[in-house]
Amino acid sequence: MERIGSVQVVITTYGFSIATANKDLRQAAIDAVFRWLDEVHPQETRTNATPVNVRHSANDAIFRVDVLEQDTKQAAARGTTATLIVSKNELYFDLRCTLRPMKPAVLPRRTIERPEARLNKLVLEIIKLFKVRDAEKIIDAQITIANDQMSGQSLAAFAEAPSRRLPIVIEVIVGKPAPITSTKTATLLAGIAHVAHVASHVADEAFNNLYGARVIGASWITVIWPRGAAPENFHQQDDDELVNHLIAASIASLATLVLAPPKKRANEQTRKAGTPAQSNSSTAQTQQETEELRRVNQELLEENAGLLENATLTDMLSAQKTEERDRAYSQLATFLSMEDDKSYLDRVSDAVAFAQKNLPNIIFHQRAISSANESHLMNGRRIYSNLVELNNLAARLQRGDFAPNVFNIYCNQQLSNFAASISGEAEHRYAQDYAIEWKGENVLAKPHIRCGDARIHFYHDTKTNEIVIAYVGRHLRDKSTN
Repeated sequence: MERIGSVQVVITTYGFSIATANKDLRQAAIDAVFRWLDEVHPQETRTNATPVNVRHSANDAIFRVDVLEQDTKQAAARGTTATLIVSKNELYFDLRCTLRPMKPAVLPRRTIERPEARLNKLVLEIIKLFKVRDAEKIIDAQITIANDQMSGQSLAAFAEAPSRRLPIVIEVIVGKPAPITSTKTATLLAGIAHVAHVASHVADEAFNNLYGARVIGASWITVIWPRGAAPENFHQQDDDELVNHLIAASIASLATLVLAPPKKRANEQTRKAGTPAQSNSSTAQTQQETEELRRVNQELLEENAGLLENATLTDMLSAQKTEERDRAYSQLATFLSMEDDKSYLDRVSDAVAFAQKNLPNIIFHQRAISSANESHLMNGRRIYSNLVELNNLAARLQRGDFAPNVFNIYCNQQLSNFAASISGEAEHRYAQDYAIEWKGENVLAKPHIRCGDARIHFYHDTKTNEIVIAYVGRHLRDKSTN
């Protein structure tokens, strides 16, 4: 994520736009957006931590839905904005996904992201609704098949059409066991590019002859850009680079949206009240003042938009703090109930079973459950207390409050009797005691918490920031073992 001075730069990671002359489709498009919103964020599940802002009025030319979701992996917020604008000549639909910082930090710049399935479903619905033509071809998510001379020539003529505005992805699939581009490719690029397969040598030859150059072939995938831009060839064995490249091009083509309605200009009211006998110099001065007011008004609109975004992000952070406080109150109530019932969670196995249900930020490996059941230890409440603290630290780690490489430092500060690793002798002589299978690999659960006779060993998956409880039970073998 970039910052320029104190201004946060929002990065667009996906973008798509389409326009139709049929302005009567406005309500149908609004209904489609609301269906998507209800599917992704039902009304009953919305919280302050996931703000949903809707601009909707029958008399407003602009309809807008903006959803902000926290990205726990990047300490940032992901925004999804759908906009409909009715202009004099057309109905314009704009959809874009953004990454917005939630704190002053340098974050990885992930500029391109493919739309999730539910968002892609909305794109397909809008495209089907609008029925827009690009150089006389309907924009859709279907693959065009050219398998004879006529269809090869038709594809070449479409590639050279001056009015075409979307690129064409062409793959010659003759002799290939399977195409590199597929229906999934066409779906992801819906509204961004056309996808075509050339399925015979005859069609391949017909295309190149009419186009006037050998731009397509079985050894590569060709993107033919509109407006006379030079074609590009992609030689990779999958479509990842191709799809990312075209989404990036779509983002670059998006118009800058100024969504706030302009305020009434004072000089326009003065001009209405004035007499038609104004001199030429007075008219020129009025025009200059109008342009200056427009410039100032635009600056104010941009400043207000930035303030609104910062306020939204502040609301999200406040909501997070509220949720943390509520969680702490709930944990306190649980501990108080333990004091009322002296037998409650005495056994380590009961504490682990209870933690599984109530601590969502840590994962319990099957070995942790079996070791707890086999231990017969009776200091369950102390075990649970430490698991609660570890769960809270895991939540902060996943939210991005601190970097993964300092997680053990925070554990040392918050957890009494914490050890970041095991002895070298334990690792070499008794490695199997500390090992678990995790996502197809054998890993060692070195960090541990001492709880009297019991130990809690866990593993930190630095790739996903998951905290996995690997073992809960009696002291494992180490250098002190005879």
